[in-house]
Amino acid sequence: MWTELDKYYTEIKGTPTSACELMGKAEMWLMRTYWDFNFPHPFLPNFKYVGGIHCRPAKLLPEELEEFVQSSGDVGIVVFTLGSMINNITADKANMIATALGQIPQKVVWRFAGEKPEKLGANTRIYKWIPQNDLIGHSKTKAFITHGGTNGIYEAIYHGVPMVGLPMFADQPDNMVHMTEKGAAISLEFNFMTSDILRDAVNRVINDKSYKANAMRLSAIHHDRPISPRDEAVFWVEFTMRNKGAKHLRVEAHNLTWYQYHCLDVATFLLAQDGLTYKHTCL
Repeated sequence: MWTELDKYYTEIKGTPTSACELMGKAEMWLMRTYWDFNFPHPFLPNFKYVGGIHCRPAKLLPEELEEFVQSSGDVGIVVFTLGSMINNITADKANMIATALGQIPQKVVWRFAGEKPEKLGANTRIYKWIPQNDLIGHSKTKAFITHGGTNGIYEAIYHGVPMVGLPMFADQPDNMVHMTEKGAAISLEFNFMTSDILRDAVNRVINDKSYKANAMRLSAIHHDRPISPRDEAVFWVEFTMRNKGAKHLRVEAHNLTWYQYHCLDVATFLLAQDGLTYKHTCL
C-alpha cells in the first residue's frame, strides 16, 4: 500500500516523494476522533479533533425497507455490517452468524454480498447495500453489529446505539477496546466466535440497559460541543490558508531526524562520556 501511495505522490509532485515525507510536512492535522471516543491524553496544538464529521440525522428509509423495519413491532431491529472491505466470508461462518441472528427476537438487516446462507432465519434480510446511517438512526434500532470501523462507530455514537463488535484488522480491535471500556459495546473474537456467543452478546447489549445508557451518554458528549465538527474542520482549513500555513502551531519535533527524535544522539554522547570516564578511572 505504501509503495502505491509513494508512486501516487511522486506523480502528483513531479519529484520523488514518499507518503511519510509528505505527511511529515503537514502543518494542520484534522483527527477523525473526539473525546466521546478518545481516552484523555495530551495533544499538539496543530491537532484538531473533528470526529463524527460525516454524521447526520437519519433520513427516511426506502419504502420496502421501512415496511420490514416497522414489521418488527416493539422488539425493534438489529443492523449488521462488516463494512465495505469485507464482501464475503466462508459459508460456515455465514451459517454460524445466520443461526445466531435467527435466534434473537428482533428483525435483522444484514449487509452481506455473499451467497445466501442456508440457515438464514425468517427474521433476517440480506442486502448488498444498506443506508447504514439512516438505519442506525432509526427509532426501532436496538443494536449495531459492526466490524469496528471508525465511520460506523461514530454513527452509532451520534445516534446513541449500543454495539457488538467483530473487529478483524487495522484500527478495528483498538476502536472496539475504546467502546467496550466506555461501556457502550461488547467485542468478540471473530475467528473463535460461536452462534451462542454472538446471540448472547446481542441479547446482552439490548437487554442490559447500561449499554444503551452509556451509548446515549457518549452521544450527549458528541453533540455538546461549541462548534460542529464540520464547521471546525472548515475553520481550521481556512485558518491555515489565511495564515499561509500554521507554522506557529507546528512543534520542532517534526523537523528532527529519527535519531534526534528518539534522543539517540544524546544517548550516544552520554555513553561515550561514561566510557571515557570509566577508562580514565581505570588508568
